Amino acid sequence: MADQDLDLQADQLSNAPLPEQTTELFGHSAQLDQLLRAYDAHKLHHAFLIAGPKGIGKSTFAYQVAQQLFAKSGDEPLDRIQEQMRQGSFPNLKVIRRQKNQKTGKFAAQISVNDVREAVKFFQTSAARSGVRICIVDCVDDMNANAANALLKTLEEPPQNAIFLLVTHRVGGVLPTIRSRCNLLPLKPIEDQDVQSVLTQAGVTMAGEELAQILAIAKGRPRKAFEALEVADNPALRALFAWLEAPDQHSETAMLELAAALADPKAEQVWQLAMEMIDSHVAAIAKYLSAQKAPRSVLAKALAVWEKTQTLVAEQAIFNLDKKQTITMVLEHIRMLNQAAMLNEHQTV
Repeated sequence: MADQDLDLQADQLSNAPLPEQTTELFGHSAQLDQLLRAYDAHKLHHAFLIAGPKGIGKSTFAYQVAQQLFAKSGDEPLDRIQEQMRQGSFPNLKVIRRQKNQKTGKFAAQISVNDVREAVKFFQTSAARSGVRICIVDCVDDMNANAANALLKTLEEPPQNAIFLLVTHRVGGVLPTIRSRCNLLPLKPIEDQDVQSVLTQAGVTMAGEELAQILAIAKGRPRKAFEALEVADNPALRALFAWLEAPDQHSETAMLELAAALADPKAEQVWQLAMEMIDSHVAAIAKYLSAQKAPRSVLAKALAVWEKTQTLVAEQAIFNLDKKQTITMVLEHIRMLNQAAMLNEHQTV
């Protein structure tokens, strides 16, 4: 992968390090140990489908697996392997991912069959170093039909001493024939302290309420934390945070202005993060009411609001409905939930 551009990759965030540039894995340690034990016992399968929600660190996990297996099977120390991988120059690694058109500067919408064929040629040549050779597909969801079929042929007759690590955000969308050739390795969102460690490793330092808000949005997904940080100073998101803290202290006009700002068609990332903030807020209210042993009617109200907000947001995305109208209805439901929560608090005092 020496010819790949490490300064920019498809779907890369400007404030987050590339997976191949990380040297420490936070979370997913049990799964990593599982693979390394299988290798030590000479029972490692030749292909793994690393599955889970987007943003939980599956690609980082794949590179960490590769680093450890290269160190175990080859004759170079781990730190030297990590340095070469950071530079994109470790010869026993091949990465398949969407490529950038050097003329237009834009990334291809899909992984093409030619990208897979290059990987096949990689395994047909003599290994440059001792030890295993690894191919990371990041991610298999991006493959077009021809590329997927080409990869399938390689998985059916894998090269000697080769290991394939396929990343997927939607395991159900992977060709059944590819799934059948791989061992499924499901990963889950990581702990909040691990997300914080990922941020710290990237040079992000924060604490208190600011950190709590980012972690609440992330929900165990480091990528979502970096996305939130990218727009943390966005005035619409700051206004939403203030509104959620005290819905009844803001006028109807203020709510409509907030809805208009969040629905800006040029700020899709702001919209997505706003939905995350709202979901976390409603969940926090429901959790608080449950801890306070609120009446069943109040808990039912919280559940109803959570379900309604989820439905409204999902329908907006599916049917391309008016965002301003959607967010206005969502905020009104939250205002009613806040009033119910405050009423319960007064009654229990």
